[in-house]
Amino acid sequence: MFLSGLCLLHCLGLPLLLILLPALASFIALPEEFHLFAVLLALPVSLLALAIGARQHKSIVPLAVGIFGLLFLAVALTEKFHSDEIILTVIGASGLLFAHINNWRRRSRCLASGGV
Repeated sequence: MFLSGLCLLHCLGLPLLLILLPALASFIALPEEFHLFAVLLALPVSLLALAIGARQHKSIVPLAVGIFGLLFLAVALTEKFHSDEIILTVIGASGLLFAHINNWRRRSRCLASGGV
């Protein structure tokens, strides 16, 4: 149960935090490198969670949407799109949030129906 709770916290908490970060930026001074570290943390953790879900519930939709969100987050860090960083980050984090929620729902349905 503890691990399930941690999983839920990660699946819902990290994307929500990523969505809120641009709004919190005016109140909290974070180093510029924070964005890079956040994306570098989100990439492997999210890809792993979404890939495990895809394997379990046999749908690549959450994984594909999650990759889309992660790409937006990564593109937001580039110098070329620096002026659009906030909107790209919100789009990316929203996509990642949707992917994790969709993945969680599909995994829950799969477990409820007796899937592995």
